[in-house]
Amino acid sequence: MSKDYDNSSINELIDEFVIQEINFKDVINNNKSEIEKLIIECSNRIQNKNKIFLIGSGTSGRLGMIESSEVYPTFGDNSFTGIIAGGIDAMTHSVEGSEDSLTDGINQLNTHGLRSDDLVIGISASGTTPFTIAALNNSKNKKIKTCLISNQSQNNYDINIQLGVIYEKILGSTRMLSGTLTKQLLNLVTTISMIKSGKTYKNYMVNVKPLNKKLIKRSIDIISKITVTDTKFATTLFEKSNYKIKHAIVMHIKNIDYKDADQLLEANQGFLYKII
Repeated sequence: MSKDYDNSSINELIDEFVIQEINFKDVINNNKSEIEKLIIECSNRIQNKNKIFLIGSGTSGRLGMIESSEVYPTFGDNSFTGIIAGGIDAMTHSVEGSEDSLTDGINQLNTHGLRSDDLVIGISASGTTPFTIAALNNSKNKKIKTCLISNQSQNNYDINIQLGVIYEKILGSTRMLSGTLTKQLLNLVTTISMIKSGKTYKNYMVNVKPLNKKLIKRSIDIISKITVTDTKFATTLFEKSNYKIKHAIVMHIKNIDYKDADQLLEANQGFLYKII
């Protein structure tokens, strides 16, 4: 299905690119039960401290790498690991032929210590990328839970999510609509998985890691809002809690020390709402 973009004005092209054949709501409606299954599988592994691998090549692999790297500072959890064809060098430039390897994905999973209780999520717009499919099939043969996120695929894994993109605006350029929908889906899956694993309280990031000045301020603001105290008092709580938001909140509301707060959180699997 060719289109004459060469003779279109910039305004015409902008209008053309705004129109999409499928939107994220369509993806959710068409795959809701499978997405729910994936979130449950992810949540179980987060709570049981197992690993969740996001594996792909090119744009798909980069999106998995980005997602896994962003989860830790936001939710203080390192369950997700990104794996990309060609290794870390492929994040910044194309590594020719890497997506055709039938062994690299398997080897990378093994290097990261893939175990029977882990989860492998393959991302492949075409649903046929050798690097990704070989890794999924190897995991499936080992009875390890698998999921494939693709546009349309005849593969049959434990969980199968189909985005449904048929034509990209630039034919074959899956970094466009396929990439956008994949990113939205990964955001949704990781975020809800973290909510269901006790990494949030209401809509507060109570497990955020204070890795910089911005996140330190955010941590203190969260403590202040939940404990209904001023910034100065919340800062003192934060310091006494070894810079852990949930501990600070439990210490204040329950009027207990750090050790008792730690034990109480452990007994409640880290779910703050069960305590306060």
